[in-house]
Amino acid sequence: MTNVTTEQVSPQTLRRVIVAAGIGNFVEWFDFAVYGFLATTIAQQFFPSGDASAALLQTFAVFAVAVAFRPLVGLFFGMLGEKIGRKRTVAMTILLMAGATTGIGNSTTASVAAGRA
Repeated sequence: MTNVTTEQVSPQTLRRVIVAAGIGNFVEWFDFAVYGFLATTIAQQFFPSGDASAALLQTFAVFAVAVAFRPLVGLFFGMLGEKIGRKRTVAMTILLMAGATTGIGNSTTASVAAGRA
């Protein structure tokens, strides 16, 4: 039999963790909702074609791929967080997301400037 030690967590720390988790969950679902509400606009901007239905289906396909890969990415970053630390892993994921957003913004701006949008 193994000895299990339990640590007492102060109510203030527990409250902070619950609030932080709630905020994170809200932001995540807000992001999904915004994507869903703006799907037609995203379809027009990123999948310009003669068929609006195909563009919308492509937009939802991108969303489906993102949802399908979430557990795998969570597993990867969870294991990485155990190895290099959670704070470093969270910082790295934020930087990766910011970089991807910046790249999309820059490519869209360049397309508009070139008259391709």
